Amino acid sequence: MQNNRIHAVKIGVIGTGRIAERFVKTSGQNTADISVYNPRMESAARFAGNNGIGAYTNSPEKLYASVDAVYIASPHETHAEYARAALKAGRHVLCEKPLALCREDAEALFALADAQGLILMEAVKTAYCPGFLALLDTVLSGKIGEIVDVEAAFTRLTPTNVRELTDLRCGGSFTELASYGLLPVLLLLGTNWEDVVFFTRDQANGLDAYAKAILDYGDRTGTVKTGLGVKSEGQLLISGTKGYVLAESPWWLTKHFVVRYEDPNRIERYDYPFEGTGMQYEFTAFREAIADLGAGDPGSQTLLSGVTDIYRPVSIASADLIGKFLASQEERRQTVRDALTGQRERVRIWAHRGCSMAYPENTLASFRAAAELGPGLTGIELDVQRTADGQLVVIHDETVDRVSTGHGAVREMTLAELQGLKLKQENASGTQEPVLTEESETSGQNQESLPADYRRIPTMAEVLYLLAPYCRKNGLRINIELKTGKVRYEGIERQVYDLVKSYELLDHIVWSSFLADSIRIIKEIDPKAETGMLAGQLEICVADGDAVNCDAYHPWVGGLGYATPERLALWRQEGRVIRAYNGDEPLYGSGKILKNMDLRDYASLGVTDVFTNVPERYILRESDE
Repeated sequence: MQNNRIHAVKIGVIGTGRIAERFVKTSGQNTADISVYNPRMESAARFAGNNGIGAYTNSPEKLYASVDAVYIASPHETHAEYARAALKAGRHVLCEKPLALCREDAEALFALADAQGLILMEAVKTAYCPGFLALLDTVLSGKIGEIVDVEAAFTRLTPTNVRELTDLRCGGSFTELASYGLLPVLLLLGTNWEDVVFFTRDQANGLDAYAKAILDYGDRTGTVKTGLGVKSEGQLLISGTKGYVLAESPWWLTKHFVVRYEDPNRIERYDYPFEGTGMQYEFTAFREAIADLGAGDPGSQTLLSGVTDIYRPVSIASADLIGKFLASQEERRQTVRDALTGQRERVRIWAHRGCSMAYPENTLASFRAAAELGPGLTGIELDVQRTADGQLVVIHDETVDRVSTGHGAVREMTLAELQGLKLKQENASGTQEPVLTEESETSGQNQESLPADYRRIPTMAEVLYLLAPYCRKNGLRINIELKTGKVRYEGIERQVYDLVKSYELLDHIVWSSFLADSIRIIKEIDPKAETGMLAGQLEICVADGDAVNCDAYHPWVGGLGYATPERLALWRQEGRVIRAYNGDEPLYGSGKILKNMDLRDYASLGVTDVFTNVPERYILRESDE
């Protein structure tokens, strides 16, 4: 519902992640009335540009001076700090869940808001959507009798490389999702539970992939289930002495619910609209609360605009329960953090398609830059395919469209056609073309044997010729990915093997493919060859790789959830290698900002090696010391 006293609210968005973008696009707020803040100016500018916002800053003081209110969408552990600063600056606050990570912080924030005469709201969109409000009215009307039990589940299968499953202090499914399930439990059963018990299934890094909280109210019970690595039925079930209410998955986007009774033929169904992401509902309630406060009417009798009175105790109790959960998990998480200190340094670094953030991927320029990083680099990963005239070329995609100004399939083009293409030249980092150094000239290379253009699609022979001296001098290894997963290049395994053999580099090679049959063929050619099974999920690597006797698993960093701590311990005893590739770092010319995560943190999930597009971030060269 709209309040005719609502005026335009200038809002400052703190944070530039996924949920902030959803808010900008679906809250209904005019972008002319939005300002963006991120402590990194380049992130703020990029977010603003991508979303049609003109105002952005890396100064919180400047943000507060230009807005009426803020929407906080930063990492969980920063919510309370940003909310406190904004309230002290005299700004209303709409804060993403969880508002705080302990009761003390939540209570202090609400006390500060009261003292400042400001609105403070936790952004749980379900709380303000029409269907959920109607569900509450139905349950509280007495239709199902006395409420005895409330069960709410919210689970989703999430890649293991996202913040929710890598933040070793504040990550995990309960911190991320419990605010939703706790909402109906605390609203309907109250905030005075007698006891709470937590059950979890943890990842190897100590974060809960699944959690269950059981709140004991004496003769009533509340249950909240959350999951980021376990999938369950996402329903809300409210049991009463006369009947029950069921909101089916996804109940948190409440579009309909049913009331059922002892008579199975007696079913009442209620349907309500739920538009967009639902964020417009919470933002409308936020603006109404501000308008009511300005009009001197904070005690509105409607659920929607009386948010400060109705949801405050829920937000405080939620923060209390999340704090208790984190405290129950801290000992295990601290153990992982302590162990990671030593494990991180043992993780080996590979250059994924070379230095592919600084130079065009899979080119001599990219490989040369990586090789020059020195002995600290374990190896270079590359991809090999075959042209229409039978030549081996190094290129990742099965078509040339993404990396060049041309179009078409690699297998349908001749070598001359491929090498005549112009690669896209936007340089994401501003790094210049590498040059032949005195050291490389004295290492046995004949400069005339290498092409003048280091930024074109190279042949496999050119790459081997370039890297051979580094392999012999520094022990550099080469991971050759046979691109047979989508296009079955018959006989390519033997063709590449024979070429590598002619350069006397077999001892420096790891062979990998998404096609298990290619691994099998390499093993038949050379039983001593080291192989790695590629797949998006570690579980698939294990199943397919073990069937062909692979030597290592090569999963995507987002697909590491399969490994249990017990399985990891066994793999470590066996010396099993897990080389994970990162698909989220930007490649050359992508224009994206690098994520801050240290990929070596995946050691906590059993990773022994990482393929990264920015190996220069991890390798300390002698010139840097």
